[in-house]
Amino acid sequence: MYRRGKSWWIGYSWHGEKIRESAFTDNKKVALKKLDERLEQLTKPAWAGPQEDRWTLTDMLEVIKAEYARFNRRSFKNVEYCFEHLKDHFGLQSLASIGSNKGVDTYQRARLETGAQRSTINREVAYLRHGFKIMCERGELTTMPVIKLLGDENVRRGFIDAVVFRRILENISATDALDVIEFLYNSGWRSREAMNLQWEWVDINAKMIRLPPEFSKNKEGRSLPIVGALADIIERRVKVRRLDCPFVFHRQGTPIRSFRKVFKTAVSAAGLPGIIPHDMRRSAVRNFRKAGLSVTEGMKLSGHKTDSVYRRYDIIDENDLAESMTKVQEHLERERQSSNVVRFQKRA
Repeated sequence: MYRRGKSWWIGYSWHGEKIRESAFTDNKKVALKKLDERLEQLTKPAWAGPQEDRWTLTDMLEVIKAEYARFNRRSFKNVEYCFEHLKDHFGLQSLASIGSNKGVDTYQRARLETGAQRSTINREVAYLRHGFKIMCERGELTTMPVIKLLGDENVRRGFIDAVVFRRILENISATDALDVIEFLYNSGWRSREAMNLQWEWVDINAKMIRLPPEFSKNKEGRSLPIVGALADIIERRVKVRRLDCPFVFHRQGTPIRSFRKVFKTAVSAAGLPGIIPHDMRRSAVRNFRKAGLSVTEGMKLSGHKTDSVYRRYDIIDENDLAESMTKVQEHLERERQSSNVVRFQKRA
């Protein structure tokens, strides 16, 4: 230990390299305690070095960004958005301090007090936990903190049945927006996938749409048969097709980037507050199940990669339960009527 100006500094050797760092104090006892902590850390083979105390959320975000670029993931904007809330709370705190002293628990409580939804908080904390995992694997952090998500997550359960959806369409005057909205309800595709739909993916002769892997969120290509309402939609789009625009859904040659305002206006006019565009994808999964499709068949159409997420979208309400019980009772009645069992009379 030695002094530089008013501050105490500590020195030690690690992996054959002499390291000097400030204890950030003018109190000798506090500096000695800092040195003892460092000497104890030297006994741990997994210690990442003194720079571990200097990593911040900004450094973690750069590490996650590099990983997303490496694996060609396209949702980094979501990570940046969530980290804005994390940075507002933790500021320039080191990752070591965030991972200890129940820093994450404090963050979750603070976000709940601001009225944030549990699912939103869980998404933010999940990105934070993922960042800790990456940096531990890279040897930039020594220990992986225990980070638990909140329970009782508010999973959205909204869906739109066919009658309600027809009421929504009746309040949409813009044909271009109407076509893409009706396409989403019938196909179960993600909004971005539908708005990026190009004519070169549409095989009219084979009556099939083939989505390339690079335009799918799960990076797996899939096919969508053009039948029923989908055939009617494609037929309407053929009539307004433009040679200077490769997109199926467009506004006078300009790609459709958003239809949320049109959808929100139509929902309000139909007297159906609370319905959002993503409810159409959730409703499509429910319709797949009610039509008798298996989980595998439904996932092939909607593009879900895991059956756990697909089943979370497959919502069963009280009307579905009533229909199911009716089917059970009808089955039992048929069994009773078709029974050929003859009871023997008791011998006197």
